[in-house]
Amino acid sequence: MPAINRLKRLRLLILELPQQLRLAYCLARDPRTPAPLKAALAGSLALILNPAIDLPAWVPVVGQMDAIALTVLAVRTFNAQAPRELRESIEADIRLGRSRFDLDLGQGVTAAGRLAVLARAIPGLTRRRRRLVPAVRRPTEAAPWYRSPASAGGRTVEAGGEGGPDGPLPIASKEHSS
Repeated sequence: MPAINRLKRLRLLILELPQQLRLAYCLARDPRTPAPLKAALAGSLALILNPAIDLPAWVPVVGQMDAIALTVLAVRTFNAQAPRELRESIEADIRLGRSRFDLDLGQGVTAAGRLAVLARAIPGLTRRRRRLVPAVRRPTEAAPWYRSPASAGGRTVEAGGEGGPDGPLPIASKEHSS
């Protein structure tokens, strides 16, 4: 039963994360949000997402949390510390689809569409698709380190040959061949 509750909580965290991130984005972009609060959010997210710093498992509670849970915690704390009137105003804008996030997303989509039209209009800018993996050349003969004395033409020092790159090839005797 406890495992089911943990899964439900994890599901709620994952479902809540986009909403919390959208609110945090709008609050961070709003000039009315206090600068120290913005700095705290930026610092905590940088610490969470920094691959060089990995919290060990022996740290109580924090060591067992993953990046998603830590991100939710940091974003929730940021959102909760924002002035109440500002937070409610931005939440209303989000519900109506006129938040800073929605405006930036719309501008990004428009800019991407314009770039795509521009890329198609300029000849030579778009290339034909090439093979992602170059054709593999098959060797015509075995590598020198892989050759046996027989595949090297049976050359030995007595036969007047050099043998392999590491010196003369051994002579196969009747003692060793059986």
